[in-house]
Amino acid sequence: MNIKSTLHNLSPFNHETNMHPAAYAAKKMLAFFLVYMAAAVIFEIIIIAGLTAMGYDPTHGVMPAGHVAELLQYYGFAGFGLATILYCVIVEKRNLRSLGFSGKIFDYLTGAVIAIALLAVIVGAGLATKVLRFDGMIASANTSYLALLFGAFVIQSLAEEILSRGFLLPSLAKKTSLPVAILVSSTAFALPHLASVVEAEGAFAVIGVANLYLVSLVFSMLFLLRSNIYIVAGLHCVWNFILYGVMGLAVSGSEANPDALMAFEVTGENLLSGGIYGLEASIVTTAVLGIVSVILVTLYRKRGMKHGI
Repeated sequence: MNIKSTLHNLSPFNHETNMHPAAYAAKKMLAFFLVYMAAAVIFEIIIIAGLTAMGYDPTHGVMPAGHVAELLQYYGFAGFGLATILYCVIVEKRNLRSLGFSGKIFDYLTGAVIAIALLAVIVGAGLATKVLRFDGMIASANTSYLALLFGAFVIQSLAEEILSRGFLLPSLAKKTSLPVAILVSSTAFALPHLASVVEAEGAFAVIGVANLYLVSLVFSMLFLLRSNIYIVAGLHCVWNFILYGVMGLAVSGSEANPDALMAFEVTGENLLSGGIYGLEASIVTTAVLGIVSVILVTLYRKRGMKHGI
């Protein structure tokens, strides 16, 4: 095969699938990065235009601060979701149903309940081992900000799931084995988070990366079991909101949120607490996500044997 033919096959803008599975996986990862970078550029343009219209001068560093700046970043993820949908519809000729919009929207609440249950176990273990301390409710909590923050997490989590689970996972599974499709899509999911994880250093960084892959495996198996994106978007959103908006703890490497509904504090830097990265780099989270992963994989395999797939 000559270079021209190879480049043609790897192009994210055609439907060529007659290639080695490894080359096909590379093709889809190229598409992932293309969509991600295009969405980032579009997002920046929209934000700059919007802030300029509001009287700011972002090109010279005159930007809003505080909650406005924080919320803008999260709401900007709408561009990533939109760019992914447009790519899949226009280039891959897929419909919304193939991206996981199957109509089972009630599963969003199911995902939320799963997030609450998982965090109840993890936080409960943190309180029991005294690596986590509850200091009470925050009387001055800004409910308007928290409502906007929840909306921001709805958009951010759905956009990430559309990109990693709705687009990449099913596309990869057409040509590669399911384990490879999950591994590659999980790697794509983890990449944007790695910069903050490695800041934790040492064992915390290793555990943080492992937990990224484990939570992605949980998301992937739920997506496959329920055949829709709503359940993983609900789990992803409520997980983030409870940790950051309700408990005020770090999420995905962010700093703690002093304007949360409650005041929780990590009291030690050890493998139980997750150190500066927070509970998402805790070995308790590793254990919980590991157990859930085994359960979901077992359920999926049993369903496959029952239906002969």
